[in-house]
Amino acid sequence: MKKLILSEDKKVWYLPENTIVETYISDEMPPVELCASAYAFVFKNGALLQTDLREGERPSRQLDIPGGHVDLGEHPEESIVREVFEETGVVVKVSKFIAYKKIIIQDEKPSDWKYPYPEGYMLFYLCEVVEEKDFDGNEDTHGRVWLLKDEYEKSEWCRENKVLVDEVLKYI
Repeated sequence: MKKLILSEDKKVWYLPENTIVETYISDEMPPVELCASAYAFVFKNGALLQTDLREGERPSRQLDIPGGHVDLGEHPEESIVREVFEETGVVVKVSKFIAYKKIIIQDEKPSDWKYPYPEGYMLFYLCEVVEEKDFDGNEDTHGRVWLLKDEYEKSEWCRENKVLVDEVLKYI
């Protein structure tokens, strides 16, 4: 199953200017060598896990979905377990690959671009909570936040990715 749910010319600070982002609900993973990052949808008692990011490389870091770059030699599922724990103190196990964003750069490769080119992927997984450890944050995050559905508007990430979030909610 693979279903395109959104296609847009994306103007995002971290993407080259002439870029298209296609968002898919899918159980078919794209080629792993083109997958630069992985993110987790983690739910507990109807609440969605968010990391409360400190200001840093992003212009306005705040509540965000946990995840990040896939390290060299690491499988995306390994990276998601590592990233969720580093950012939230929550130990998870991957339940299901659920979606991806296909990033298509239509300009020449930027000289400082360190990701797959001209196309790359951001992966999204559904994960289950195994354990919540005590966690008061670190250099990247203030800690974790569990948002109920009526609180998703507090998260810029949830607002910007509403179409994806609404689709994922159909699968839990």
